Amino acid sequence: MLTQIDDYLDAAPAQACDVERIGPYRLYFRRDSDMPEISYARPVRGERPGTQGDIAAMRAAFLARGRRPRWEYLEELNPELAEMLIKAGFPAPTPRPLQVVTAESFRPEISPLAEVRPIILAEAQPVEAVITAAYGGNPAEATGEMLRGMLERGACVIAAFVDGKPVASGGHSPVGQTTEVAGVGTASEWRRKGLAGAVTTALVQDAFACGCTCIFLSAADESVARVYGRLGFQQVGTALDSMLPPDNAV
Repeated sequence: MLTQIDDYLDAAPAQACDVERIGPYRLYFRRDSDMPEISYARPVRGERPGTQGDIAAMRAAFLARGRRPRWEYLEELNPELAEMLIKAGFPAPTPRPLQVVTAESFRPEISPLAEVRPIILAEAQPVEAVITAAYGGNPAEATGEMLRGMLERGACVIAAFVDGKPVASGGHSPVGQTTEVAGVGTASEWRRKGLAGAVTTALVQDAFACGCTCIFLSAADESVARVYGRLGFQQVGTALDSMLPPDNAV
């Protein structure tokens, strides 16, 4: 299952990114957004081990594009990389519980507070503003381009609406029979009301309807993993990420 997820993590971002190859690494530069969290490098499974020179070249490639150098990868498939990144000056990678849900384990949650449904193109900008704010960005800078691109590429974006206004959202982008539930976020004043669970439920239901047999996500931390655990998600591994702080990304 980990190799299936790893294959997805190589294929899915390529639809929306410029992809470069440096040694045993692929670098994904998002075309529709300069949010630092969605451009990153990944090790290519089965390739030779990287070197400090490869990591330095990766860093230079990110800086040449005005992006903060960032990594995403699966710990179990790349156990040696964390030590190399620390040696190269990156922060110790942050562990994220990698969780999957099956038809047998799935326990849906609904919310009486909101209308939970797929969004349409015209709603991309206000929904993207909610997600941008939920992840600490400036909602005024949300253009909707990122979500419009996702919809046009066949992704499903679900939002929870209260009185016609979006207050939570998330998406999934199937590749074959695999998909990742990602970008689930809730407006600060609507948190802890079950809306993230309701949005995730709708995404999982859509993924099953699309024929997906491997549905996964990376929880932000153990407490968030427990929230997804209520829906039937179970940990199968650990996703790691590391990004240079702004002061070091020069």
